[in-house]
Amino acid sequence: MKKTLTGAALAALAATGAQAGGLDRSGQSVSAIFDEAGTARLSFGYVMPSITGEDTGGGGGDYDVGENYVQPGLSYTNAVKGGFNYAIILDKPYGADVSYDDDPTTSNLGGTMADLNSQALTFVGRYAINERFSVFAGLGVQSVDAEVTLNGNAYANAITTGAITSQFNAGLPSGAPELDSGVLGAALGGDTGAQGTIDGTYGPGTFATLAGSFAPTRGAFVAGDGYDFEMEKTNRPTYLLGAAYKIPSIAMRIAGTYRFETEHKADTTETLFGTTTDGEVEYVTPQSFNLEAQTGIAPGTLLTLGYRWTEFSAVDLVPEALGSDLVDLEDSHRYTLGIGRQFNEKLAGSASISYEPTNDNETVSPLGPTDGLFGLSLGARYNDGPMSLSGGVNYTWLGDADAGVADQAVAEFEDNHAVGVGLQVAFTF
Repeated sequence: MKKTLTGAALAALAATGAQAGGLDRSGQSVSAIFDEAGTARLSFGYVMPSITGEDTGGGGGDYDVGENYVQPGLSYTNAVKGGFNYAIILDKPYGADVSYDDDPTTSNLGGTMADLNSQALTFVGRYAINERFSVFAGLGVQSVDAEVTLNGNAYANAITTGAITSQFNAGLPSGAPELDSGVLGAALGGDTGAQGTIDGTYGPGTFATLAGSFAPTRGAFVAGDGYDFEMEKTNRPTYLLGAAYKIPSIAMRIAGTYRFETEHKADTTETLFGTTTDGEVEYVTPQSFNLEAQTGIAPGTLLTLGYRWTEFSAVDLVPEALGSDLVDLEDSHRYTLGIGRQFNEKLAGSASISYEPTNDNETVSPLGPTDGLFGLSLGARYNDGPMSLSGGVNYTWLGDADAGVADQAVAEFEDNHAVGVGLQVAFTF
C-alpha cells in the first residue's frame, strides 16, 4: 500500500521538468535508490515551451524562441547482501533549445540560437546503517556538446565593438591604460563625453580612427553570418555523496544529495568575421544540492517537499576567439511541494507546485530569456502487481524578463509558459 502511495507522489515526475532554472532539465534526483529491489523505471517527457517576445530595436518583429524537446529517463535498482543496494540512473541533466527565427539584418537577435545536449549515466550505491539511517555515494560519466550562434544587430554592434577594442589594446605600449569596450560603445553611440575621454587618454583623433574601422568590421560580421560556436562532445567522470533518514511506520524519508562540480575541456570550432578558428575551451558543469523529503500526514495521504540549488554562476564558457561568456546565468533555487492520495489498492493521484524566485537582474541572457517560474503538476499512478503505470501533466508560468546584450535590453519577454506531459512505467522483477 505504501509503495502505491509513494509512487503517486512521484506520478508526474516525467512531466515536472517543463522549465527548470538555468540549463536544468532532469533535476538529477537519485530517488531510484529507494525503490524496491529488482525495480526498473522508464520515463518519457515531452515539453512544449511558449517563449515569445518583442524586439525593442524598432525594426524587428516578434520572437517565438522556445523549441519543443524530449526528456527521457531510465533507472534500475537492486539489492546485495549486508544492507547494500544500488541504482543505475540514465538521464539528461542539462539542455537548451532556443532559436530566434527572424531577419538578422533588421532585428536585434535574429539568427541567434543555442542547442546544448547532455547525457549522464550514474551508479549509486547505498548502505543502510540501521533501519533509519543510510548513506550513499555515486560515480558516473557525463557528456556535453553544444552549438551556439550569435547574430542580429545587437550582437553585430557589441561583438564588433569588442573586437576593435581588443585589437586597439593589443597595440598599446606596456603599462598604458586599456580602453574599455563600454566606453567605446558609448562613444560610437554619440556620447561626446566618452569620445572626449578616448581622445584625452590616447591622443586627438583616436576616436575618429576607431570609428572609421567600425563599419567595415561590422560588415564582415554580417557577411560572415554572425558568430558560430561548435563544441565537441566530452565525457567526464562525476561524483555524488548523500545521506538519508527514514521512519518506515509513517512513510517518512529525508534525503540530501550533493553533486560535485565537473570539469570539462572540449575542442571547439569558432567562425567570426568570416574566419574559422579551431581551439579548446575549459568549463564546468555546476555543483548542486538536492533535498527531498516525504511523510505520511494521514491514512492514505503523503506530503512531499523538495529543494534544489544549482551553482550556474560558476559555469563560465569563454571561447578563445569570442573572448566573453556564452552562458552568463545566475544560481538556481527550486522549491517543490506536493501531496499524494491513495484512492484504492491500485490507483493513486498526486498534485504538486514548483517555484523558482526571480533574480531581479535588469537583463538576462538571450539564450535563456525568462526569470523565475511557478508550476503546477497533476499526476496519477495505476499499480497492477509487478507493473505500475504513471502519467502526469505540468503547466509552468515563466517569469517576465528583458533579454540583454552588453547589459543593454534588446528584447522584452512577457506572459510566457511551458506545458509538459510525461509517462513512466515501472516493473519489479
